[in-house]
Amino acid sequence: MWAVRALLMALLIIIIVAFAYNNFNADQTVDVNLKPVYHNYADVPLVTVVFWAFVAGVILSLLLFISTYIKLSVQVRASRKRIKALETEVAILRNRPIEESADLLKGADRDADEQPSAFNES
Repeated sequence: MWAVRALLMALLIIIIVAFAYNNFNADQTVDVNLKPVYHNYADVPLVTVVFWAFVAGVILSLLLFISTYIKLSVQVRASRKRIKALETEVAILRNRPIEESADLLKGADRDADEQPSAFNES
């Protein structure tokens, strides 16, 4: 839901900036040098450069937020799966009869007593 809200906010800001751009007298011009990637532009209004830099920043940050959201969603899903498995295990152990648990503990004590110790050997 937050991703939709962020997308709508970004769209609203882009619309506001586009409205300001269309109603602004572009007196200041700059040269844009994109030679290694694309060709150069001369006498581009500064407002145009700022607007497209803003749009590129919004798109880049939106992609980063979406990737982080997906990563966290996967982690939450894995954690919930592990919690469910651990809760199931606890429920099984909790519902085990007391006599069975006592017998298991007595058997473990007997097995420990029957094992020869390495220190008692002469």
